[in-house]
Amino acid sequence: MSSNEDLRADWNPLDRSVARAADALRDSEVGSPDALLLLATGPGDLPARMTDSVVVPLREVPGVPAAWHGVTLRAGRLGVALVWLIEDDADLEHGPEPDWNRAFPVWLAGAAGARLMIHTSAGTALGSTSPDGATLVAGDVVRLVDHLNLSGRSPLRGLGESRLGPLFPDQTRVHDERLGELAWDAAKRRGLDLTNGIAACTSGPALCTPAELAWHKTAGCDVSVQRLGDPLIAAAHAGMACLALVAITDVAGEDDLDVAAIVARAEHTAPVLDQLVDDVARQVGPIARERAAEVEA
Repeated sequence: MSSNEDLRADWNPLDRSVARAADALRDSEVGSPDALLLLATGPGDLPARMTDSVVVPLREVPGVPAAWHGVTLRAGRLGVALVWLIEDDADLEHGPEPDWNRAFPVWLAGAAGARLMIHTSAGTALGSTSPDGATLVAGDVVRLVDHLNLSGRSPLRGLGESRLGPLFPDQTRVHDERLGELAWDAAKRRGLDLTNGIAACTSGPALCTPAELAWHKTAGCDVSVQRLGDPLIAAAHAGMACLALVAITDVAGEDDLDVAAIVARAEHTAPVLDQLVDDVARQVGPIARERAAEVEA
């Protein structure tokens, strides 16, 4: 056992894994990111827009859980901002794993210095209108102002004390208004429709029943999204501010809905999300520095 590993012997497994992976990446050229782009909708053409890019297969990084071995870390610049781009596509059927595995990249990026996260996902609109009074249709993009974890799990379960965050993290400031304003301004410049909303976070992987979607709407949610609760909770634990964007792929009550249709609609909306993420990421430097100062205070 190395001297560092010996010192960490009494740490919890997440802390040890993150520390080991962060040590390995510190010797690479990925740098300390301003923001993590964790994209459940896929990387799209964002890697091609990045400059000074470095590609690191996560399977080559010691400490990274096996569930993430099929995923690649891309580090580079969008404008002057240094970002890490990771697809939110862990192999969660890999085997019995601790709950924290589901959001490992969030803690890894946080340990490397990231204080912001931009997350993209696809979801179901739960009603014909949003809180803004707009009619939601497939292809729209919703910026989350809050979320409701209905998955029945948490990446913090069984974790206990951690050097990566508090035992009971504050989730009231996860959805950052400053990032939201950047998104609104970018959408306006591009002529894109952007709507505020609240997400029901479910576990999946199955399409929700009509009764479940009706329940989500009754609970005050506007969209239903699978596997979103884990990264948002982990971000709160790591002290990271978030911009969560949901691409609407279907609307509750539609007939003849199938997975192929959902995938096709997600692919159609992907370029819109890519542009929005790109525009926002290029401007996150000042907010990242402010958030870092707040966390360190």
